[in-house]
Amino acid sequence: MASDSKPTEISSTKMFGGYNKRFKHYSPTLGCSMTFHIYFPPSSPSQKFPVLYWLSGLTCTDENFIAKSGAQRVASSEGVALIAPDTSPRGLNIEGESDSWDFGVGAGFYLNATQEKWKNWQMYDYIVKELPALLQENFPQLDTSRASISGHSMGGHGALTIYLKNLDKYKSVSAFAPVANPTNCPWGHKAFTNYLGENRAAWEEYDATFLVSKYNNVAATILIDQVKYLIHHQFET
Repeated sequence: MASDSKPTEISSTKMFGGYNKRFKHYSPTLGCSMTFHIYFPPSSPSQKFPVLYWLSGLTCTDENFIAKSGAQRVASSEGVALIAPDTSPRGLNIEGESDSWDFGVGAGFYLNATQEKWKNWQMYDYIVKELPALLQENFPQLDTSRASISGHSMGGHGALTIYLKNLDKYKSVSAFAPVANPTNCPWGHKAFTNYLGENRAAWEEYDATFLVSKYNNVAATILIDQVKYLIHHQFET
């Protein structure tokens, strides 16, 4: 791994006996520098923690969940590390990237963009491939083979779609007020048209309501709370 791709600690605060630590690294997947947070629970020297990835919503950074949720209290008592990545590439200065709150910077939608202008928006690969490999290589106290994923709003959409497409990688998924049927809402139309083009079949690959309908016999651990833009019956057991 190139030296600038290795994570550098840029802040640390103590909380519930553990530490919130923020890191910066260069992402080859996204072509820019990225930041992420890890909450490390209190530990013994040989202890390895399971991880919970938290995907935040529109306009958020890696700081929102860490600063506002208080989830560290439970993570500390249960011995779970929290991983909070950013929501999009930043600093690329693509024309229009910051023109609106629901597209571009802070609105990566956890997909791999196929349109040339937005080719750096590869947040799906960053979350599923690059970040877990980075954690495994640089943080021996984390057991990335024991991982679950969660998120809110746009991040709930990301958590659901990533889980359903990678059932072998995550133990469970939970989503709070997720955009679970983005092909049928204005946010999804705007993001998918710009990132993926006009092909509706490509949109469905990042729509949890379509994805879950493909898995009739899957034994999946899914918790969804306060659902919006969801075809409810698709998630009923």
